[in-house]
Amino acid sequence: MTASRAEFREWIAHNRVVGDGAMATLLHQMGVPVRTCYEELCISKPWLVEQVHREYVSAGANIIQTNTFSGHAAGLDRYQLADRVQDINRAAVDIARKAATGDVRVFGTIGSIVGLTPGLMTWDAESKAKLGGAFSEQMQALLLEQPDGLLLETFADLNELLLAVTTARELTNLPIIANLSPEVVGVTRDGVHLVEAFPKLIEAGADVVGLNCRLGPEGIARSYAELSLNETVGYAAYPNAGMLQREGNEVSYTANPDYFSNFAHDMYQLGVGLVGGCCGTTPQHIRAIAAVRDGTVPRSTSGIAGKPRPIMHREVEGRHEAARPESLPNTSSLVKTTGGGTTVIVELDPPRTLNTDKFLTGAKALTAAGADFITLADNSLGHVRVSNMALASQLKQLGMNPLVHIACRDRNLIGQQSHLMGLHVLGIHQILLVTGDPSRFGDLPGASSVYDTSSMELTAMVKRLNEGIAFSGQHLKHASKFEVGTSFNPHVKNVDRAYERLQKKVAAGADYVLTQPIFDARRFEEIARRTKDLGVPVFVGIMPLVSSRNAYFLHNEVPGIDVSDEILHQMGEVDSEAGEKVGLRIAKHLIDEALKHFSSIYLITPFLRYHLTVELVEYIRSSKNQLVK
Repeated sequence: MTASRAEFREWIAHNRVVGDGAMATLLHQMGVPVRTCYEELCISKPWLVEQVHREYVSAGANIIQTNTFSGHAAGLDRYQLADRVQDINRAAVDIARKAATGDVRVFGTIGSIVGLTPGLMTWDAESKAKLGGAFSEQMQALLLEQPDGLLLETFADLNELLLAVTTARELTNLPIIANLSPEVVGVTRDGVHLVEAFPKLIEAGADVVGLNCRLGPEGIARSYAELSLNETVGYAAYPNAGMLQREGNEVSYTANPDYFSNFAHDMYQLGVGLVGGCCGTTPQHIRAIAAVRDGTVPRSTSGIAGKPRPIMHREVEGRHEAARPESLPNTSSLVKTTGGGTTVIVELDPPRTLNTDKFLTGAKALTAAGADFITLADNSLGHVRVSNMALASQLKQLGMNPLVHIACRDRNLIGQQSHLMGLHVLGIHQILLVTGDPSRFGDLPGASSVYDTSSMELTAMVKRLNEGIAFSGQHLKHASKFEVGTSFNPHVKNVDRAYERLQKKVAAGADYVLTQPIFDARRFEEIARRTKDLGVPVFVGIMPLVSSRNAYFLHNEVPGIDVSDEILHQMGEVDSEAGEKVGLRIAKHLIDEALKHFSSIYLITPFLRYHLTVELVEYIRSSKNQLVK
């Protein structure tokens, strides 16, 4: 049912409207492999795409999107399908129209091109013309089948979305929804605040402006809370279902439908008229939003407030000489440190800008307070940060002990071995091997996620480096001295399988274990009991909360974190100013309980607020409950 632009704006601005959820998530659940060209399924398996549409219509969606997010030449070219733009997009509208019963509207979807091809971000005349041409080709194909409007989504840069809106407006007078996808709450990747970006999009020809992807419900809620919404403008919100979580070969998201129900309540009350879902959302999430639209579900008191293949080694011909130890800079052993008293390591994230002053000041303060090692994450959550190798080298030069995380995501085997050899030469021998969050959910969603190895496979390979043998089997003349840490998440659904995998990691060569942060004191006894025979130190993670919003975000949206109802209640009773104080009190209680079972503590610093973890380090050092081995 095609409406005029004015009618559509009025509908969104003054009603509660429900969008659909993720297409790829459901297709994957139906058995479609992750690296498939989902858009091509409109040609080869149209019944699958239609089934997804029908499930969202049945769940209560008022607007459904065509399966054409990367249906432009830039996206299809990755699968050698750039010549099928018209076929795929026309078929996609036809499939969606068949599923759109009653008054459900079909919008043709166009996704960002710059996100897939970062090399285009020069914004010169040639690049803009190329971008505009690709958008125009896809839009014209969609418009041939007469959708009810166009939906432009997952644009991190305002400049690119303005170009897409302008291109669309030159081709049609149908309604246009324009969704930005900020990496930081309230600000686009090209540095424009939403208070400036939204009016520019309206001026360029968008009828509804909004946010989708990258952020979960909490992040999008915060973005809108910072704005004064115009009653004459339609706004949209399509958050991810929290953050991606990996458990073995399975992937899932953390935000449940009840959490989305609260989010929808808050958005509609704020004046955001169109609410749907992006990555990880399912018909269950949309059904929860529709129930809010229909007034059948009250808002609860919790949640949003104003959650490869194995690598084969080959041996070179002939016998290896025994690898000789190399004369290296002084280095400390974390494993030996755990031999007496309480060992404390503290995570301090490298900054996302080139200003490292606060990081270095924090590291010095933590070391002075008694931290044994400072751990540095490796572009966690896919966000680009200053190289942890560079910062670790600085810490070492300043007399501190760094522990460097290494993700399997960013480097192929060549880069990974080179990186490890560089760490060895710098005398940095404490490493934590992690899988790494997929890049598609970080700053550069078009970047490749390599994953040549799993963290378990990489552990075994690093142990070969300790024997002086390269990944290829070549002799390195010297042996490295790495002590390898591994991560453990006790919050997964299949906890028995998680413990079995942990045993395999230790068997592969892990020297110590770091757990995800624990927010339920009852878990310490179970973890101690089930890890006592591992034969390696276990560092239990503890992170101070800073606010009620922080607690609910971690619980509902961050993989691997489960905050107890008791702690959620405690944090929910205080205002933002008292949040840090209560968070510290909770963290100290958790430390007291942890020290009854463990002598190794892993503190995680939130948002570079190192004064919090400094206080916790001092508390541990002064605690009478330290477990003496």
